[in-house]
Amino acid sequence: MLIDRLKTGGTETFVLSLSKFLLTKGIRVGIVTKGGPLTTAARKMGISVHILPMQKEKLKNQIQGLYKIVNRNKYGLIHANTRLRLANRFQRAHPSIPLIVTVHSTYESTNNLRASVVSSKKIVSVSPRLSQWLRKRGIPAYKIQLIPNGINTKQFQAIQSKKRWRKALGLPQDAQLLVYAARFEKDKYPIAQKVILAAEKVARSNKKFAAVLYGPGPFRRQLSQLAQKVNQRLGRRVILVKGPLTSIQNAYYAADIVVGTGRVALEAMACARPVIAAGVSGYCGIVGPTSIAMMKSCNFGDHGSMISLHANRLVKDINFLLKHPQRLRTLGEFSSKMVRRGFSISKVGGQYIVLYRKFIKTA
Repeated sequence: MLIDRLKTGGTETFVLSLSKFLLTKGIRVGIVTKGGPLTTAARKMGISVHILPMQKEKLKNQIQGLYKIVNRNKYGLIHANTRLRLANRFQRAHPSIPLIVTVHSTYESTNNLRASVVSSKKIVSVSPRLSQWLRKRGIPAYKIQLIPNGINTKQFQAIQSKKRWRKALGLPQDAQLLVYAARFEKDKYPIAQKVILAAEKVARSNKKFAAVLYGPGPFRRQLSQLAQKVNQRLGRRVILVKGPLTSIQNAYYAADIVVGTGRVALEAMACARPVIAAGVSGYCGIVGPTSIAMMKSCNFGDHGSMISLHANRLVKDINFLLKHPQRLRTLGEFSSKMVRRGFSISKVGGQYIVLYRKFIKTA
């Protein structure tokens, strides 16, 4: 596995989940990265983590360092989840080692993706909309394979009790609690802003409502300042902005509603929590039986949406769910079953094993 940093993000947790699953199937796996906060967690899972300096090192030195790791550990294939430039150049220098690329979102450069057409055996897309995006950038359809995100449903369990987790996280015991989890970076900062502004409007007519936002990133300070201003306007502490949790499932367990996109949406759904999907591409709304096909296609707002995101749309859907507790339970049960049926790491990991074996055999 090749990834830039093991930070607390969706791509990184996918890499950990898949690596752990592969180990259970007797497949030797290692992660090559420049480090990050999840490095220790990965090693505790039994995953070999190889630190490769990537920031200041010249690309030639990175290629040499990666080859030493691959050769020393006798790895038969490279699965790149980021760092496509390094992966492509490495494969050009060492063509006997097959390369698989997984594209998780639309942040990859067109040049790197087109280079991967030549260097990789397959380019995996995690959603139908992302596959469309790749084709529009000149990636031929025969090169693309759709394999969705995989969720470890033993780690993200359908737990109904909330109070234990609220106590552990220092959250209000009796609140109607909304949780938002994401990176607090430039692309997702506007979403978090709208979540805070929507929470203010909900809280004006609902004294029991509270919201907590979790995530890493450079915009956390600005979000904390906005939350503080909103709390001052409301005259009470309604909105909390916190750093990332390595066990983010505990926040989902504490929630009545989760707002998220991509992997966050799937993780919360696995925990039997109703989800409102809002991502960098726009607003998808409440995840349910009538909307699930569209949600899966656009990765819950990460790769496409129905409409643009406005705070008032969030307010309407939050209020609807809070006023219908039975609907909360029904949606949570539906979501948990749907993830277990279509997005479990055992199903997704099995698809990757078939893919790996196909190309390791012919390498």
